[in-house]
Amino acid sequence: MQQAALRVAVTGNIGSGKSTLARMFEEFGACRVDADAVSRRVVTESTALQQQLAAAFGAELLDQEGHLDRRGLARRALADAAGRQLLEDLIRPHLQPVLEAELASAGLARPIIVLDAPHVFEWKIEDWFDRIFVVSADMGVADARVAASRDLSLEEVRERRAAQLSDGERRGSFEVVDNNGSLDDLRSMAERIWQDLADAPGAG
Repeated sequence: MQQAALRVAVTGNIGSGKSTLARMFEEFGACRVDADAVSRRVVTESTALQQQLAAAFGAELLDQEGHLDRRGLARRALADAAGRQLLEDLIRPHLQPVLEAELASAGLARPIIVLDAPHVFEWKIEDWFDRIFVVSADMGVADARVAASRDLSLEEVRERRAAQLSDGERRGSFEVVDNNGSLDDLRSMAERIWQDLADAPGAG
């Protein structure tokens, strides 16, 4: 009987470097599931969901060919707490079953699977995982990283950060990875964490 894979979640606020850490684990041998990519696919493949989102946030978000303006949706939905909650309520029922299936499939391929996700505690899925790592960086450091790597305004970055819990608001069992240093510093930490994960029961 195949032993269950070790499930690991890597989360953190925008610009923290969570995806960089998750990709390092992938490089070391983990099967990485990208929650953002899964979410984009779920929205793209569901005409019904796109129509629900357009009905909630503006019909003009759909072009003449029925394509959803995802950036425009984010600007509207993340502008306030009510919009953020409505977005979650519409997307989560479609997303979570697919995410569960992706993790189950990944567990058949590799002994360690890593979910790279901006929302773990917000989605209340922390009990899906054996280990959770929260990547943390000071706001100035995170903003500089986003400015260097993504086509987002500072206002958009702050809107997306507001949709996530702060480091102090997260509750439960998780381990913090301080990513205020260099990429080499993060890699050194990633190597140490990976060795610990690889030595865990079920990861061999």
